[in-house]
Amino acid sequence: MESVSQVTKQPKKSGLKPANIPWFVLFFDLVVVAAFSQTAKMYQANPTWVTSAFVAGCILLIYSIWAVTTIESLVSASETWTHRLIGFAQMAAIVVSAISLGHGQELEDGWGFAALSVALGCSAVLTGLHRNAWGANKSLTRRRVLLLTLASLIFFSGTFISPDVTLGGVEFLIYVFFAGTAATVAGALTLIPQLVESSSRVRGHVIQERFGLILLIVLGDSFLLLLASVGTGATVPQPLFVVASILLVFAIWAMYFPSLADTEISTKLGRSYSRLGAHFVLVLSSTVAIVACTWMAKTPSADLFIITDEGTWTALPLSCIAASILWMTLLRDRRMSAPAVVHLVSAVVIFAMALLGIPADSMQSYGLLLAGVGVLAVEALLAVLLTRKAIV
Repeated sequence: MESVSQVTKQPKKSGLKPANIPWFVLFFDLVVVAAFSQTAKMYQANPTWVTSAFVAGCILLIYSIWAVTTIESLVSASETWTHRLIGFAQMAAIVVSAISLGHGQELEDGWGFAALSVALGCSAVLTGLHRNAWGANKSLTRRRVLLLTLASLIFFSGTFISPDVTLGGVEFLIYVFFAGTAATVAGALTLIPQLVESSSRVRGHVIQERFGLILLIVLGDSFLLLLASVGTGATVPQPLFVVASILLVFAIWAMYFPSLADTEISTKLGRSYSRLGAHFVLVLSSTVAIVACTWMAKTPSADLFIITDEGTWTALPLSCIAASILWMTLLRDRRMSAPAVVHLVSAVVIFAMALLGIPADSMQSYGLLLAGVGVLAVEALLAVLLTRKAIV
């Protein structure tokens, strides 16, 4: 059985070098993270479970587009003007769709659907251009092109549907959105079998670095959000949540980097799917938790603690962070190691806080959220100490 040191100190495989990464892949990361944050802000206007589900669907869609575009670009390692123009068009489309998403609980007009259609169409075209980079077996590449094209057509159809059309009391556009998202996710998942093949796994370490970098940009973006929120005011309305925002970023960074970030892509298909799922949950929950703490840091007490029936932020995103870290730790260690036990206890404790925060009033709920950040920080410190001890 492999130890932590054996797993995290694996030699890097030859293949694509960081210097060969196309420039628009780096640019694309920044645009995607900005779209994550913009989408997560929807919860502020209407903090309910329904909105939470829609935010998760939006981030899953953007994450899937990011995964396809990034991995396809890294595998081909090409950067022609054709690739650049298509990539720039896709980034512009994602920005437009994120702006549309940020206006309410759903895509309220045809601009959002049209932009998503363009973004998915760009992904399909880029995949087609890179079809020779995956070797002789092109069946999964063809399937990915078909699914991404289908998703593009589904979103394009949404531009002609009125928001007033309902089905079962739910706007029909919501069904269209999730149908397009499902097709996009199905297309993105066809990447995993190709990545575990020996012909493409030589580039696995660089691809793994990209997954770590997208999380790193999410964490870095939190400081920009914090500065934009409280940096221009004469006073800081909620200094405790400023501290909580910083502790939250530290905890996520300390638990993921470097040990989990250095774990190589598995040669087992199931484990690779599982690793991708855990990474998405971590990105999703980190984005939402960071936006929550930042929002509360800039909100005056009179508004923060007002009792409403719409719902409040809870510690649920924090428990999802702990759960995703536990998930990846188990995949890495392949046993219930000491760090895994710490993550398990933390996930259970924070989830209990999230459940207690649902029926609580605003002040109690936000107090539990602060406590959850504290638990996550302690978890990070313990995990780092235990991991360092295992490596030594």
